[in-house]
Amino acid sequence: MTDYFKLKKRAGTGAKRKRSPAMTATIILMFLLIVLMITLAFFTSVDEVTNVFNAGNVDIVLTESEWKPADAQNIVPGTVLDKNPKITNNDEMDVYVFLKVTVPYDELKIENSTDQKGKAVFTGEVPLYKFVVTDEYGTDSFQDSFDNVQKVGKGWLLLSGYPTIDNVQKTYTYVYAHTQDNGRLLPLMKQHTTQYALFDKIRLMNFNEQQFDPQRDYSVRVEAYGIQTNFLKENNTTTTDPEEVWGIINR
Repeated sequence: MTDYFKLKKRAGTGAKRKRSPAMTATIILMFLLIVLMITLAFFTSVDEVTNVFNAGNVDIVLTESEWKPADAQNIVPGTVLDKNPKITNNDEMDVYVFLKVTVPYDELKIENSTDQKGKAVFTGEVPLYKFVVTDEYGTDSFQDSFDNVQKVGKGWLLLSGYPTIDNVQKTYTYVYAHTQDNGRLLPLMKQHTTQYALFDKIRLMNFNEQQFDPQRDYSVRVEAYGIQTNFLKENNTTTTDPEEVWGIINR
């Protein structure tokens, strides 16, 4: 039996009539609105969190208290959504915890970026969502750059080698450890919740909606992993190095 648990998640007939410029403009506008509504429907699912994980003696809960699925309906570029993943340890022992986040990417045609000829330019493989962190004064900030760098809350450390890229699914995968200020793992005590969320919100990047494929999955997936601190001690391992412990979880 394993002592630790890892989580993975018409045309009409008759005589022709000449349309007025106003009517033509209205028809074009209606068409554009329909196209836009269809396009934005691609982004109605941006969360696949499963809330309760149990296995053997390990019991951790992944929550997003501010997440409201209805707010993710028909969002537009630049929309910011509340989404604050935290982990609660319902176990009877202390655990080390990690969060894995999978974010879709694309080669974005950024609307507010132009080259010397005044044309919109394509960037590299940019995550479609950037993590947003809210400070103690209520000010939001995120990594406002067209790269794969993300900003996270206090107490979370990106593991080396991440993000990884999947060029088939077109996703970036980030793995973060719950750590102390010195970068060593911070045990999550029994019946406690991580003090800070990994991030507080997500922001949909500014892009040209016509680039996207209605068959693609544009969800942001969050997964929680945990391992009992006692499991390491019982196996003569006292390391608090995030890389080593993550390696043990993924054996």
